[in-house]
Amino acid sequence: MLIFPIALILVLGSVLQDSFSSDLKLDKMTVEYTIQKDSDVGKAFRDFAAEASGKQVTFKEADSAKAGKKAVSDGDAVGFVAVTDDLTVTTNAPSQIEMSVLNGYLDGFTSQYRLASTIVKVDPTQIGVLQAPPKASDSAIQIEKLASGSNITAFEYYAIAMIAMVMMFGISSGINVFREEKVRHTDVRLFIAPIRKSTAIMGNFLGAIFMQTMSLILLMVISDVFFGVNWGMYSLVIFVIYFSLLFLSVALGMAVDVFSNGNPAANGAAMLLIQVFAFLGGAYFPTGDGLMSKLSPIGWVRVGVRDVLYNHDLAAAAFPIAVNLLITVVLVVAMSFWIRRKEVY
Repeated sequence: MLIFPIALILVLGSVLQDSFSSDLKLDKMTVEYTIQKDSDVGKAFRDFAAEASGKQVTFKEADSAKAGKKAVSDGDAVGFVAVTDDLTVTTNAPSQIEMSVLNGYLDGFTSQYRLASTIVKVDPTQIGVLQAPPKASDSAIQIEKLASGSNITAFEYYAIAMIAMVMMFGISSGINVFREEKVRHTDVRLFIAPIRKSTAIMGNFLGAIFMQTMSLILLMVISDVFFGVNWGMYSLVIFVIYFSLLFLSVALGMAVDVFSNGNPAANGAAMLLIQVFAFLGGAYFPTGDGLMSKLSPIGWVRVGVRDVLYNHDLAAAAFPIAVNLLITVVLVVAMSFWIRRKEVY
């Protein structure tokens, strides 16, 4: 139970760590423009372009609008700006960071120009401010790498996902709860004991959870020490998320055994179900936050833990905990009615 997930974290984290690298590199950008109308906006933009050009971003005046658009189409320029009384920008599928930088420069110009225009309207003697465009330096563009849900290492990703998968192995423990009672012939004693059937179910249910809980604690400690997953101040919340999945998996295993009347094939079917949940939930390869993850308990737990841990979104814990406990309650109640009807395990 412990060696399997640790081995997978080590192997998958080592092999796929380059796939999780999100180092950003901003190449030199060229922005072409034309001043199509002699106006204060055009004069201000020409001055702005001269001041803003630097090592990282270069503003270049095109011979014509057609030439500027062709440069964009050929990939020689990130964007083309046609300046009249306003700015019209033409781009050709730039990267997200290139588009952000371009928007930042143009937003900076328009904000400063509007401010200057307002000053001139209030005090016409200050018309000189229109000729003093904002200056932008290369140091104004900084790329900072933050720990977030979309920017984690392969070891962190697989540690979170594998712990969720191990919690799903509680299905096997749940299946064996009543099966072991039958093998030891202690199911008859439970049946004639002066206790409710629901009490017997809950007793077996909580007993099956104990070993899985020990595995959860050990895996969280090992992930912190060896794989760099710093659970930090959110460790208790994350423990509760995983623990709710453990409740669900054990209840699901017990339900499979009860409703199949102890069919030996149920264990094999449950193992297959775990693998389906693992693939859908992103235990072996990233599946994002889309529909696939929402179809798997491993998926919604993985997303919830990630958002709590790296995005500091405590509200993200509510969904997986609520869904896991709700399904658990439904399964336990259904088992109680089923066993009460049959009066045997």
